[in-house]
Amino acid sequence: MNRVRFRQGWRMLLFVLFLMGAFLAGAAIRSGGSRPGQLLQAPERMSVPTEPLSVADDTMSLHPYATISAVAERVGPTVVGIATRQRAYDWFYGAVEQGGVGSGVIFDPAGYILTNDHVVAGAGSIVVTLADGRQLAAEVVGTDPGMDLAVVRIRAKDLTPAIFGDSDRLRVGELAVAIGNPLGLEFQRSVTAGIISALGRTIQTDDGKILENLIQTDAPINPGNSGGPLVNAKGEVVGINSAKAQAAEGMGFSIPISQVRPIVEEILAYGRVRRPWLGIYAAEINREISAYFNLSQKEGVIALDVYNGSPAGTAGVKPGDVITHIGSTRIGTLREFTSAVSRLKVGVKTKLSLKRDSRSLTLTIVPTTQSDG
Repeated sequence: MNRVRFRQGWRMLLFVLFLMGAFLAGAAIRSGGSRPGQLLQAPERMSVPTEPLSVADDTMSLHPYATISAVAERVGPTVVGIATRQRAYDWFYGAVEQGGVGSGVIFDPAGYILTNDHVVAGAGSIVVTLADGRQLAAEVVGTDPGMDLAVVRIRAKDLTPAIFGDSDRLRVGELAVAIGNPLGLEFQRSVTAGIISALGRTIQTDDGKILENLIQTDAPINPGNSGGPLVNAKGEVVGINSAKAQAAEGMGFSIPISQVRPIVEEILAYGRVRRPWLGIYAAEINREISAYFNLSQKEGVIALDVYNGSPAGTAGVKPGDVITHIGSTRIGTLREFTSAVSRLKVGVKTKLSLKRDSRSLTLTIVPTTQSDG
């Protein structure tokens, strides 16, 4: 009898110890501290950005909300609100003044701001609102309506520029953060987050423009966000928000920063964009083209014709040549050809690799603008 009671008492003691251990473990999980399992730990306040955020640790993979918070704090001071006024004609009221709002991002401490062309197009006056509340008049430095990009400038000191990243290294599924002024300046520097949904998208805007090679994201982009930055987990600008699908939710589009860079350089240097031109009438190889030119290749990009006196003609390109590389960029589709040409610099030599009668050739070509050709 005593032995039975002893066994029951021992089991009771083990049960009590088990409950105490579980309670203490639960308290330890709920308490503070920087353990890997704590996903929502807020970051400390950051100073003015001088370099990208480090994601060498587990910040991006295990602390998604902390990453978004850090990115917003880093990039927020570089984002501006843009308000425009312009005169328009109304059949009933005659000349009236209309207003518009958008976003922009400071990319140079001298006061240069990147935005969309449709934000400032036709504006009679432009006022930029900074993160610290200052409101300053801005002037247009140059625009590229075809790419829906514009550069404006303000005269101010103590400006925080954004850091440009490399959109060519983006991967579908990685973090995307959009910052801008949806629905007007009363909601300025709103932060939305999502992922990179797709790359290389082509859309037609409401005014008929065809925009190619865009970044698609599900980070909400609303009216007023236009011209604001799309940012990666390092706090680097990888795109300029430009449009959203009206018939669907969660489909916004940004212009890749790799396409923006050469346009900005052209605008700053010349006040306009000089389009590089080679003088090649190119097409993707199909069955008929392959048969006509007696090609061994069944796919790729071919020079159907070459303009007389053009850079391609001067370099020695001939109809029937299959274009395999522009510089170090492999060419397999017409879109890749167009994209590679758009990144060339006017007046700067580049290599053009071809296939002609099963022989490989490399020519040196100097792009011009079409008016120069």
